[in-house]
Amino acid sequence: MVYDRARTQTSAKKGFVGTLITHFTIMIIELRGVEFVNKGAELMMQAIIKKIREKFPEAILTMQIGAKTPKAKLLQNGIKIKFSSNRSNRIGAFIPGLIRRIAGYYLESEVNIVLDGSGFAFGDQWGATYASRRLGSKISKWHNEGKKVILLPQAFGPFNAAELKMVMKKIILNADLLFAREEESYRHLQNIATFQNIKQSPDFTNLINGKVPEGFDSETYQVAIIPNYKIVESKSANQDVYISFLKHAIDKTIAIGLKPYFLIHEGVKDHQVAKDVNSFLTQPLDIIVMEDPLEIKGIISTAKFIVCSRFHGVVSALSQGVPCVTTSWSHKYVMLLKEYDFHEGLVQDLINYETLNTLLFNLAQPSYRYQLCEKLLQKSKVQKEKSAQMWDEVFNVINNYKKHR
Repeated sequence: MVYDRARTQTSAKKGFVGTLITHFTIMIIELRGVEFVNKGAELMMQAIIKKIREKFPEAILTMQIGAKTPKAKLLQNGIKIKFSSNRSNRIGAFIPGLIRRIAGYYLESEVNIVLDGSGFAFGDQWGATYASRRLGSKISKWHNEGKKVILLPQAFGPFNAAELKMVMKKIILNADLLFAREEESYRHLQNIATFQNIKQSPDFTNLINGKVPEGFDSETYQVAIIPNYKIVESKSANQDVYISFLKHAIDKTIAIGLKPYFLIHEGVKDHQVAKDVNSFLTQPLDIIVMEDPLEIKGIISTAKFIVCSRFHGVVSALSQGVPCVTTSWSHKYVMLLKEYDFHEGLVQDLINYETLNTLLFNLAQPSYRYQLCEKLLQKSKVQKEKSAQMWDEVFNVINNYKKHR
């Protein structure tokens, strides 16, 4: 379970230069639930990497290869490859360890710490099978092997299905720490089991700084429109209603003298929503697609305000003091706005435009916007302090593991 990195020494014994191996142990940490397609998930990945590199610079980070986590991308970010299936682990075990590690491959048995950064993967919407595949099927084995398993701040629940409750109880029993991202998720976990390993802490991407792309013109691009296809897939609204809502928000933003644009936070489906809305506009908007999630966060920081249906788009806005007109398909949006004391930023009825019109009118007023930005920055300071405390707890678990192994 512990990776031994080798130092080499030369020896002239027996008439040739030999290689003697000395060993010292290094933490091998597996990241789960993060990926490169959803820019919120990638932002979480970058936030995790940054904190781990700061605290444990020699730690080895590993992930499984997948459609959303291609090998080239992992290696580009300094992440090694963990064999995913039982078969690949059996085959990998026959390869001499030093050769395999030099090639950048690690066995599941070599992992010490599992950090799960799923944004929202455990609840009735996803079901018991999905929860089991994510963690439930292996977490008891990992616990018995002495691995430390930590679920970083994320949304949970609700858990109404009996089979899902059983899977979640197994996860809670065997995890070292679980962080609910907000109050409602915390209650959902407590309804399964009231254990001390269940904590509450806000989304931790609030601690990582964005970067504004060179040459970005915030006078040309003033109000970001960030769509989310899940508004339709989750049946929070049908496609026509959602597209009409976005069109109305854009028309109203232009009417009050501001310049909107589309900013894509996840892949092809969100991009298609933007194209669909553009097809109804007299003057289609520019659609900005950035590969780097830190640049997306940087662009959001320059906006006068944003209209957003993506959770981490909302976090990136509010945590940087940027007002946000928010649509919702899950309780996580409602609770996030509550944390920033900005309930009026939530538009739940996408058919009645009265709330939207009032909100956009207010946000167009510099004095109103300035006061709101100041309030959001004060709330952000509190949220960042909570995130720092969360990492302290995570590092305490890891350090205790290192002391006692």
